[in-house]
Formats: sequence, structure tokens, C-alpha cells
Amino acid sequence: IATALTRSIAIWLAICLLAAIAGGRSWAADDDPAIVGLTEAPPFAMHDAQGAWQGIAVELWQQIAAELGLRSELRELPIPELVAGLERGELFAVATATASADREPLMEFSHPYYTSQLAIAVSSGPGQGGRWRDAVASLLSVGLMETLGVLVGLLALAGILVWLSERRANAEQFARPPGRGIGDGLWWAAVTLTTVGYGDKAPRTGLGRVLAVVWMFAAIVLIALLTAQVTASLTVSSLGGLVRGPADLAHVRVGAIEESPAKALLQEKFGVAARGYPGFDGGLEALDRGEIDAFVGVEPVLRYRIAAAFAGRLRVIPIPFTRADYVFAFPNGSPVRRKVNQAILEHIGTDAWQATLRRYLGSDQ
Repeated sequence: IATALTRSIAIWLAICLLAAIAGGRSWAADDDPAIVGLTEAPPFAMHDAQGAWQGIAVELWQQIAAELGLRSELRELPIPELVAGLERGELFAVATATASADREPLMEFSHPYYTSQLAIAVSSGPGQGGRWRDAVASLLSVGLMETLGVLVGLLALAGILVWLSERRANAEQFARPPGRGIGDGLWWAAVTLTTVGYGDKAPRTGLGRVLAVVWMFAAIVLIALLTAQVTASLTVSSLGGLVRGPADLAHVRVGAIEESPAKALLQEKFGVAARGYPGFDGGLEALDRGEIDAFVGVEPVLRYRIAAAFAGRLRVIPIPFTRADYVFAFPNGSPVRRKVNQAILEHIGTDAWQATLRRYLGSDQ
């Protein structure tokens, strides 16, 4: 009987031990709360006037933790340390995470509790020398360079053709040696194009004069096209600045949060080596100082931080791109991820959840 009792006790202890291992730190003793990492990312996670955490992600996590009987402690960490903490198993979860393909092998994601998009923040005004920088960048744009290339090519063609037609009958104005003669032809073509009309060189042959008439009419059209291109470039620059959408990011100085999906996306999709910043405030302050020309991040956080601290100085371009899913992140093999997923799906369909979103994001969220 004693032997049987001893075996029963041993089996019961083994079952308890396995249950404790399966439950992990989520079901730790009251004096050992689960550590949940987060970074300040309003309106998902931020401090209130008393220094306590609040926000969309914080409230949702606290509700789910209460339902699961989980005692947790929120701990603020930079994003790189949040990722490393999950990999090392030091964090039970991360409350302010966005799902991405490059992070998926390193951790597990919950179902999204909020879906948004990446957006671009830029300066609202010219900034420190910004207007001149915008104007110069517009004048060096690809479209304007292509127009100038066509113009120079046609000018060279006209100069060479008039030299070929005039080099024998009019050698005193269009010298026979190609070096000097082509230069004379280019000078005549440039003077005619700009309607300066010095009169120091003029074709005398019939063919040369026909070429001159054709070039005169062509010059009127070319100058009009060039003027329109320059005017359009400067007008767009004045209205929209250097950055008007994602395609412009490759030509300017860009910032993003260090080791964030946005920074990885900029490198992989647009070939942009963005400067890394530890948080949204640091990147937006750099943008406000003129150290960068654009800052890329999730749209609701950018709008919230700009409205709170950079109103009138920074703005969000109304062209969001690339979906961003806000999730809770867990270490690989987390025993509670499925329970959290079930709780998320139950919460996001309720009126209370919609009221929470309206409270933080406004009625038009």
C-alpha cells in the first residue's frame, strides 16, 4: 500500500510539473508577474498625466489578462530590446507590435486587433532652407532632365546640319574644319533657339535657309515646352515639397524607427537606406529640425504625435501605403497565444471595442 501511495504521489507531482511547464510564466505565482514589453506609441500605448499606461493596446491587453487570470507587469523598452527579449524568452509578450514577414520566424503573432497603413510625415513649411532645396531638387528632376536632354540633342543636330550645308559656300561664318565649324553651327543654333539674334552668323545657301526656318519654328515649340516643364516643376515643389508619395522617397533623406517593419520595407521595396531612430518622437524631432526630409511610420501614430506636439510644423501626406497590422507578439511556442487570439476575436466585435477606438482615434476612425 505504501509503495502504491508513493507512486500515486509521484505521478501527481509529475502531472503538476508538466502543467506548470505548459502554463509557462503566464500562470506564475502572484509575486512573479509576467513581463509584457511595450514602447510608447500613441494612441496605442502612452502615459497619462499620472504616469500610468493607457492606450488602445494597453486597455485591450489589460482586459484580456484579467479574463485569463494573468497577472502581468508592463515594462517600457526600445524596439530592438523588445525583439531581443522575446527571442531570449525574457518577455512574456509585447503589447505594441506590428506583424511582418521578417519577424515571423523570430516570434509568434496574435490575430490583428487593429489594421492601419504606413504613411509619410513631412514638413509643413519650407523649414531651414527647405524652399530653395525643394526648388533645386525640382529643377534636377528626372522629367526636366529628360526634356533638357531632348533639347540639347536637337540643338546639336541643327548645328551640325547647318554647318554641313554652309561649310563650302559660307566658310567665313561656318569654318570648314569640323572642330571650328561644328562649334559655329552650335553657336548659331543656340542663338536662334533663344531668339537672341546676334546676326553674326546666318546661312546663305538655299538648303541652309530652309533648315534655319524649320529650326526657328521648332525653337518656338521647344522653348514653350521647356518653360511649361520648369513652371510645373516649381509649382508642384511649392505646393507639395520634395515628397509627394512613396516614389519620391528614393531621392530624399528618410527616417524610420530602428529595426521596425517600416525600415525593412523601405530598404527591400524602395531601396531606401532610412536613418534609424529609437522612437516616433526622435524621428519627428529630426524631421522638424530639417535633418531628414521624410519620416515613415504607421499612420495613426504619426497623426496622433504630430497633432499633439508638431501641429502646424509637420503633416502626414494623405497617401498611405502598405498595410500594417497591430498585434501582440509572443515567444515561439507560447502556450497562451491561442487563448489570447480567442479573446481578441471576442473583443473586437463588441460595441465596447468600437467605443474605445472612437475615444482614441475620433469618430472617423
